[in-house]
Amino acid sequence: MQLYWNGYSSVRIEAKVGDKEVTLLTDPYENESALRFPKTVQPDILVLSHQDRSHFNLEPVQGEPFTVSDPGEYEVKGLFVQGFQDMAADTGLKRPVLYRFVVEGMSIAFLGQLKRNLTDKEIELLFGLLGALIGEDDLLLLPVGGGDVMDPKTAGKLLSVIEPRMAIPLHFDIPGIKTKLESADAFCKALGACKRQDANKLKITKKDLPQDELVVTVLERG
Repeated sequence: MQLYWNGYSSVRIEAKVGDKEVTLLTDPYENESALRFPKTVQPDILVLSHQDRSHFNLEPVQGEPFTVSDPGEYEVKGLFVQGFQDMAADTGLKRPVLYRFVVEGMSIAFLGQLKRNLTDKEIELLFGLLGALIGEDDLLLLPVGGGDVMDPKTAGKLLSVIEPRMAIPLHFDIPGIKTKLESADAFCKALGACKRQDANKLKITKKDLPQDELVVTVLERG
């Protein structure tokens, strides 16, 4: 599996299922003066982290991807996606949808643009039953920059409840964005002890996952 970060809460996952290549894309964002969404992306699956599609920039997404913005179970070209939503939390179209992807035998939790901490119900839905069915929570993709998403302190506290093998921060400050966000460094500081690696992409298999301690992988915008 290869995982790339496009900026904000948008990631691209490229995986091999049997002899076929499958691409999953999350949360394409509106263009800014110095940060423009890539026009060459042609995913098989497009995943949106809430149900207000007008918030996302769908124009540059090429092809005809299978689009997921609702809770439920989906399987597209052998890649498994499950969406969860606590109907008692928040209201309207911007109520978050949280996701679990199963990619090349690895479990990936994606928290999208979540601003608050997880509710007990969300933790039960996202990390309880499914985690028991497929094994450990391998990778956690979570926003950390504050503003319209959770801040470094909230994200750090979440990792004390959920213990993935690897955390990948999203939606943090990089040069050129107009939104005022905190940095990936601030997230690592909030964790206290932070075993960190920086990369332009994450290329990983199940056997490569850290075994004994959490590793934070900070990706460059690709």
